[in-house]
Amino acid sequence: MKPDFKLAYTKANIILVTAEAINSFPFSSKELIKERTDIRCRSYKKAKEYGIDIRDFGSESAVLVEFHGKKIIFYDNAKPVTHINFSILHELGHSDMGHQKCKEHDELYDNQEVEANAYAAQLLMPEQLLRYMQHQGIRITVPFLIKNFGVSESSAQKRIRTLANTNEEWRSRAEKEYDDIILDRYLPLIQHLCPRNQFDYVEEYNMQRERDSWDSRHW
Repeated sequence: MKPDFKLAYTKANIILVTAEAINSFPFSSKELIKERTDIRCRSYKKAKEYGIDIRDFGSESAVLVEFHGKKIIFYDNAKPVTHINFSILHELGHSDMGHQKCKEHDELYDNQEVEANAYAAQLLMPEQLLRYMQHQGIRITVPFLIKNFGVSESSAQKRIRTLANTNEEWRSRAEKEYDDIILDRYLPLIQHLCPRNQFDYVEEYNMQRERDSWDSRHW
């Protein structure tokens, strides 16, 4: 069994094209949770008021638990904001992908952790945007991601490794379904980060739509 990266990627893409809480980057993970779910976000400090011992969580970052019929993401408020945002989105990924607690099944647990990380990374640093910027000559570096996407150094390093080890051409048609929509929706960010090419995207986008239309008429 291997991690289902396709599931994580597609689930995150759906949020990227529909969530009102994501207008640009970085965005508030708590606002996204509030918009799309009935999950509550509470700090580890707040857990004490619920009479919950955080030592039972088994996590130093965040954990999704059910308490009196309500889902709550408890997070370590002592961590940096970048760490908190990733951790909360990681837990949202577990919920969105229907993961079940399975620590007794090491392989399944590890796979679910990888999937949740991939989900959070795609939300915070959408691959479509980074790939397009690369094509426009922008160097995707750790400082670039930290500055423009509000992520931690560790998250930025892992994202760069993922980009280096994957090929966008490997994506299935289903995975590519939202690519143009995501690029179009976050066009202002692209224009801001690629000012010298701000008109190239619009032209290329329109040309690609024309090519797609032509292809569909000839199959």
